[in-house]
Amino acid sequence: MTWLRFPALLVALFPLSFSLAHAEGILMARTTMEFETALEVLQRSIEEHGYTVAHVQRCDGGMRGMGYETDNYKTVFFGKYDEITYLSKKHPELIPYLPLKIAIYAEGEESILAILNPIVLGEFIPDTDLQIQLQRWYSDIKSVLADMR
Repeated sequence: MTWLRFPALLVALFPLSFSLAHAEGILMARTTMEFETALEVLQRSIEEHGYTVAHVQRCDGGMRGMGYETDNYKTVFFGKYDEITYLSKKHPELIPYLPLKIAIYAEGEESILAILNPIVLGEFIPDTDLQIQLQRWYSDIKSVLADMR
């Protein structure tokens, strides 16, 4: 089994292994913005790129339960309804990864963001149209992360 089959575990463990996570397909950014400001800027940037923020979920309680000390840890779920609906029907194996999710958490006075590189998903599904879609998402995500820096 690959690490892609355990997205919740991957998101929970990424603070422990930044360099390994990057090698495995995680896109990351560090910003000097404090957490609440970074969260607001992130949501605004996502929307400016044409996506809808579907949900913001608190994760810090669960992380504390696993022994991690952080006051601010959230996951932002986002996507474009038509794309998510279409891909869920055409490739149901992608459903665990949809909508897109970006984790954001505080580290001192800074904030760190991490998201699964969508290109990685294409390695398992040989579909040219899907590859194009994943490349678009990758480009948009890189732009959002650039906005955060």
